[in-house]
Amino acid sequence: MAIPRIPSLTLPTGNFDEMLSMSNRRLIGVLRAAVFSPENMMRFSPRPPEKHDAYIIRHEPGRIVVRLYADGEEIFRCCLVPNQEYS
Repeated sequence: MAIPRIPSLTLPTGNFDEMLSMSNRRLIGVLRAAVFSPENMMRFSPRPPEKHDAYIIRHEPGRIVVRLYADGEEIFRCCLVPNQEYS
């Protein structure tokens, strides 16, 4: 059985340290405004799906991973990383 490939977007952020201390609710609020809003989604490739019904946030070493779900299935991943990783 093949594992489906989940579309993923990696976003370097200058305020990564601040995001590490945010509550999950606040972090989702920031992401919804900056990334998941319909007017901002067009800037990204791959684009986050407009329709999703759940988020799971996981803090991993050096990144924050936000997984989007629809009907119980993971459909998209957004990874927030510090800016210096891309310098």
